[in-house]
Amino acid sequence: MYGVVSILVLLCASISQSATVSHRVEYDPMHPQLPIMNDGIVNENGRVRRGALPLKFIASEMETHGEYWTNMAQNILQMQLRKNHLNKNMARNVILFVGDGMSVATVTASRVYSGGEEQQLAFDKFPYSGLSKTYCANTQVADSACSATAYLGGVKANYATLGVTASVALGDCSAENRTTNHVASIAEWAQRNQMSTGFVTTTEVTNASPAGLYSHSANRNWEDDRQLLADGGNPDVCTDIARQLIHGKIGERLNVIMGGGRRHFLNEWETDVDGLPGTRGDGVNLIKQWKRHHRKHVARYVESREELQQVNGATVDYLFGLFSNEHMPFHLEEEANKKPTLTEMVSKALDVLEKNDKGYLLFVEGGRIDHGHHKTQAARALDETVEFSKAVEHARLRTSEKDTLIIVTADHSHTMAMAGYSSRGNDILGINNAQIGLDRLPYATLSYANGPGYEVHADETGGRRNLLKLNMHKQTFEFPSTIPLAEETHGGDDVPVYASGPWAHIFTGTYEQHFIPHAIGYAACIGDGLHSCTDE
Repeated sequence: MYGVVSILVLLCASISQSATVSHRVEYDPMHPQLPIMNDGIVNENGRVRRGALPLKFIASEMETHGEYWTNMAQNILQMQLRKNHLNKNMARNVILFVGDGMSVATVTASRVYSGGEEQQLAFDKFPYSGLSKTYCANTQVADSACSATAYLGGVKANYATLGVTASVALGDCSAENRTTNHVASIAEWAQRNQMSTGFVTTTEVTNASPAGLYSHSANRNWEDDRQLLADGGNPDVCTDIARQLIHGKIGERLNVIMGGGRRHFLNEWETDVDGLPGTRGDGVNLIKQWKRHHRKHVARYVESREELQQVNGATVDYLFGLFSNEHMPFHLEEEANKKPTLTEMVSKALDVLEKNDKGYLLFVEGGRIDHGHHKTQAARALDETVEFSKAVEHARLRTSEKDTLIIVTADHSHTMAMAGYSSRGNDILGINNAQIGLDRLPYATLSYANGPGYEVHADETGGRRNLLKLNMHKQTFEFPSTIPLAEETHGGDDVPVYASGPWAHIFTGTYEQHFIPHAIGYAACIGDGLHSCTDE
C-alpha cells in the first residue's frame, strides 16, 4: 500500500512539474523547433513558442540505424589509414584547377544542388586537402590578379596587378617594364623543362586568372590597347595582356589556349564570326598574327564547338580556341549549347598535351562561378561549380595518379553564406523551412553580405519582400544582400585546396597561397626551388 501511494505521489508531482515547465518553456530563437509553415509559431518577439522539430525529411531505412553511420565512419577511417602509403613519384604531369571564387560555402551548397547534403563533388574524393590564405600584399581581401600571381608565381603581389612583385603599384607602367619586378609563373618553369603547357577557361583568355600564367601587368584591366589607354596607361610603353599572350615569351610557346574574349584580339572595325566587333584600336589582328607565327607548326585556330570536335589532338601541336566575343556563356544559358563545355575543352587540351614524353602542365579555370556570385545569382554560381567538378572528374579518370598531380583550389572566396536550420533535402535555392524572420517573413537559405540583391528584396516601405511571391528558381534571381552594392565583393576567408597524385600529401594543412606553386615545383622538379628529384 505504501509503495502504491508513493508511486501516485511521485506521478502527480511529475505531472505538476511537467505542466509548470511546459508553461514556462519558450524556445531559444537561435535553435528553432518548428517549421515556418505552421500558424502561430512565433510570439510578438519572434521566438518559437513551443513544440518539437517536425521538419519533413524521409530518411532511408538504413539511415535510421546507428550501424549505418558507424560503418560509414569506419570506411572513412580505413581510407585515411591507407594514406600512410605516400606517393613520392615525380609528377611528370601537373593539372591545376581553379574554381574562381569557389569558397567553402560554395562547395557545400553545390553538393546539395547536385543531389543532396551527402553527395560528393569530384574533388571531395581526393585524398588530401588543406586551406590557403588568400590576402594580397596590400589588401585583406584578394582579387583574381594578385591571387593568380600567388598560386601561379609563388609571390604575393598588390591588388589588381599580374605577374609582378609588390614593388609594382597599381597602374605603374614603368615599374611593370623592369624585368627585376617580373614574377616567373609555373608555365615558364615548365617550358624551361621542355614540358608542354596550356590553359582553358570559361572566361576571356585575357582575364586575370589565366593571364597570371603568361603576363606581367601593372593593371589587370589592360587586356587590350584601348583598355590600357582608358585606364591611364601608355600602350607605347606597356604591352597589353592580349599582345603578351600572342607575342610574349611564355604566351607564344603555349600549346593550348582556349576560352572566350575574341574582342581583345580584333580591331574595333572588324567583326567576329558572331558579328560582334573587336575592341583593339591599334590596327592589329592578333589572331592572324598567331596563325602567322605558327605557320610552320601543326596549329589550329577554332571558334566553335563543332570545329573543336573536329580537331585531332594527336596530330596538333598548337591549339588556339576563342569561342565567344566576351566571356563564355553560363552553362544554364541557352547559348551554352553552341559552345564547348569545360570538360570538352579539358579533354581536347589533354589530347594535344599528353603527346610530350617530358610531360605537361595544364591550367584549368572555372571562371564563371565568380561571375555568378558577383551578381548574387547563386543558381548560376552553383551550377558552374558542378560543371567544374565534371571537368575535374574527367581529368582524374583519364590520367594516372602514379605520374599526374592534380590540384583543385580557388583564388578567393565570396560572401555567400548558407544559413538556418532547414530540413535535409530542402531546396538549396529556396526558402529556409525551419524559421522566419522577426518581420514574420521567410528568408532564403543562401544570402550574401553585400551586392545587388539588396534593392531587389526591399519593398516600398523599406521592409523585406515576401520570397514566397518571387521566382527564386530563375537563373538570374538575385539572392538577398545585406549591404547594397552594384556587385558583390570577394570574401577574405581561406579557400580549400584538394590534391591527388604524386606528392599530394604536401598540400595538407593551412598555408599561404603562394606556397602552392612551390609545392608543384617540388613535385614536378621544375622552377628554382627545392625538387623531389634531388632532395635527399
